Amino acid sequence: MDLIVWSAAGALAVLIPLAIYFLPAKTRILIDTPTSTARAEVRPLWGMGAALITRALPRKSHGNPLPSFHDVRRVGHALMTPGIADAVYAAIKSLYDLNPRVAKVDLRMNLANTSHTRVVQTAIEAVLAIAPAPVRNSVRVSQCENVGAEISGEFELMASPAKLNAIYGRLKSARAVQEFRRRLNRKLKPDKRLPDVQVS
Repeated sequence: MDLIVWSAAGALAVLIPLAIYFLPAKTRILIDTPTSTARAEVRPLWGMGAALITRALPRKSHGNPLPSFHDVRRVGHALMTPGIADAVYAAIKSLYDLNPRVAKVDLRMNLANTSHTRVVQTAIEAVLAIAPAPVRNSVRVSQCENVGAEISGEFELMASPAKLNAIYGRLKSARAVQEFRRRLNRKLKPDKRLPDVQVS
């Protein structure tokens, strides 16, 4: 009898985490560089489980602007990373395929350099030109008051943590994203000239 009880307990100990990871969860993803916010709020088991919060940025920085996005030369150089618009679009499209209830992304720029702004806008417009209408209509690019760039986004959807982790894993491992992060984290010397960027 004890063996049956322990076997059942062991099976539950394995099945419960698997169910939480692979079954749909009520999820809200928030991104907001002006307040250093990048987190996913997940309620597993169709929203019946306890809320789990995963943060991509430290809690202590929340509420303050993300410094690297207001270093105009650094963020401008990062936003001109070849292929970054394609990598981000692939992630957004994957989230759209999960039928989100809410989906919106805003990119506001004031790069203080018209050629840099033109490169970034051209890359985004090229990707959105072939995007489905719902995706295209949810992405907005505009001018921001502060120097630098601001990114805000919100998604509300029902999806398993396994699917969301797969989307995030593909985004994070993309070569363009890795290069974007490298450029964003590297401070440029004041006298260093940025390389010319060509848009094909």
